[in-house]
Amino acid sequence: MEKKRIVILGGGFGGVYTAMRLEKLLKKLPEWEIVLVNRENYFVYQPMLPEVVGGSLGIFDTVSSLRKLLPKTKIFVREIDQIDTQNKKIILAPQFTHKPYELSYDHLVFTLGTVTDFRGMTGIHEHALPFKNLADALRIRNHMIDAIDAAAIETDPEMKKRLMTFVVGGGGFSGTEVVAEMNDFARLLIKKTPSLKKEDLRVVLIHSKDRLMDRELSPSLGEYAGKILQKRGVEIRFGEHLASATPQEAILKSGERIPSKTIVSSVPSSPNPLIEGLDLPQERGRVKSDLTFQVEGSDHLWALGDCASTPHPSGEGVCPPTAQFAMRAGKVAADNIVAAIQDKPKKKFGFKGMGMLGALGHRCAVAELFGKIKFSGILAWFFWRAVYWTKLPGADRKCKVAFSWLLDTIFPAEAVQLKIAPTSGIAPLHFEPGEIIFNEGDIGDYLYIIVNGTVDVLKGADQKVAELTKGKYFGEMALLNQRTRSATVKAQTPVDLLALRKNDFGLLIANFQELRQTIEATEAERSK
Repeated sequence: MEKKRIVILGGGFGGVYTAMRLEKLLKKLPEWEIVLVNRENYFVYQPMLPEVVGGSLGIFDTVSSLRKLLPKTKIFVREIDQIDTQNKKIILAPQFTHKPYELSYDHLVFTLGTVTDFRGMTGIHEHALPFKNLADALRIRNHMIDAIDAAAIETDPEMKKRLMTFVVGGGGFSGTEVVAEMNDFARLLIKKTPSLKKEDLRVVLIHSKDRLMDRELSPSLGEYAGKILQKRGVEIRFGEHLASATPQEAILKSGERIPSKTIVSSVPSSPNPLIEGLDLPQERGRVKSDLTFQVEGSDHLWALGDCASTPHPSGEGVCPPTAQFAMRAGKVAADNIVAAIQDKPKKKFGFKGMGMLGALGHRCAVAELFGKIKFSGILAWFFWRAVYWTKLPGADRKCKVAFSWLLDTIFPAEAVQLKIAPTSGIAPLHFEPGEIIFNEGDIGDYLYIIVNGTVDVLKGADQKVAELTKGKYFGEMALLNQRTRSATVKAQTPVDLLALRKNDFGLLIANFQELRQTIEATEAERSK
């Protein structure tokens, strides 16, 4: 008999802790199964990501295997193509084939988090490095090493100045913690590079408010954090915005230009685009849920974490997008899902927060507990590490992190890069005669351009309707109309193709109107 299914979208704190709790609660309900969908097969412990940039922790110290954390949960490592709440289906993007995967559900949990969005910020998307996930942390670290290595042999004073200037936009928790780690790491590298001096280094933090972490910490601790960073050589521009960027400089809203080859942006995250298009009650792009985490007006939809707008138990505002809230929200949401299954009363979320901790690098931090207890310095740094270490999932992860921290106190971090070849936007492909490039009914995911050879366009089983040769393109119909393939394409001869991904195709025609009109005209002619 087919099992009933609880599907969780997202593998962050909210999604993982919901699934962990459900695994315990559903032991007596074998007719139910748990499915978690995430683009990666690992869970990232976000609070420790800045330490990856600085090298205090290794790349794998901050991640845990989802299958190990959730042994009784089915894990789908896929991109989500569409959420169909009307028919209770999730359409997952193709993987290794052109066919999507349909996943039905009885209860659906939104824990999708937010995304980095540079819309409306000219040049930031093209030339600034985001800081949100593990890949971003690794990219920033690699880029810093490249910049300092290049500066060590650079003879042009102006170029050397750009290479040795690091700019970070945003003085919230993410921006403050990452700039502290970047400053420590850069100064460590300079000590090991004889041709560079500490006077060559310039680290600049751009913040729109008059103190750091103004939304999270009290004024006194925010001011203390600023003074500590300034004492360690970080320039802080209060009351400024990172307005734009070029390959050569960061441009502030005031018009000031800072020559730099390294610009990091920790701008506030934006709602997940998968949620924006859903016919659900929303507030600023986030799904509205009550204190039981049930979506307003639904009996089988749930939302928590960064992608949800849940009222704060204190009655003021909404629950903040922090790990301590998401972890506890996941447990309450799981309890209430099972209560709904068993037709029992649901309980309300009552956690009001324990406080905030912020690391400032170099064995220093700030802490504010229960809104009353405030302390800073090395004591706060030990407390910061102790709290986050106890919250790490799994005994093996705790041991690895503790060992990494121990080694870091004995041996300084090394400037070792782990570079992964970037994925090209255009993929070259080769097919032999008789091979199917895609089938009628497949999802539209690529535009294809013929470099050499000939292909046949078929309708039905074998009805040939067209023959395309070198220089022609195909696959545009499904991309323009957001539908499945209307024909089968098969290689008639050995054929070489260039495949342009759906997102890149959309970006191309959005910026070149004449190209869009030409492709639309071809699509209209072929449709006849």
